[in-house]
Amino acid sequence: MSTDPARTEIIVHEDERLLSAIEPIVFQSSLRCGLSTEAQQGLAAAAIAACKETFPLLNESNANRKAAVKVIITDFTDRVEVAIEHTGEALPTAGLDTFVGDAVAGSSAGLSGALQKTSVDRVQYETKSGVSRMTLVKYCDGGKKTVA
Repeated sequence: MSTDPARTEIIVHEDERLLSAIEPIVFQSSLRCGLSTEAQQGLAAAAIAACKETFPLLNESNANRKAAVKVIITDFTDRVEVAIEHTGEALPTAGLDTFVGDAVAGSSAGLSGALQKTSVDRVQYETKSGVSRMTLVKYCDGGKKTVA
């Protein structure tokens, strides 16, 4: 089996019904990496929550195209990364203020709650040339497993 990372990119227009396409891709990448079923479900839930909370930040680049997010799922030998890219407001979908706010309020709704409950190991933010990217990182325990 190749140790090269597998990378899948999907474009999700601002329609929550389309988010169901993310889950099986995250599951497959997470399985290849060796994540437990619980960790797979958690990462998928965090990715879907991140997309939902990114939709309000989008703007349409021209009148003929609907606003959308690009979701990039990459599995490495030691981790799975789910990147959510968008143009629009250069604000992170979840930041320290939302984590602190949720902790104070005792709420676990939304992305920050999903991140806390699912033990996503790392969240990275980057804005470059008008494109904002948030990357969710989940480290794997057992390395890659062969999937038929």
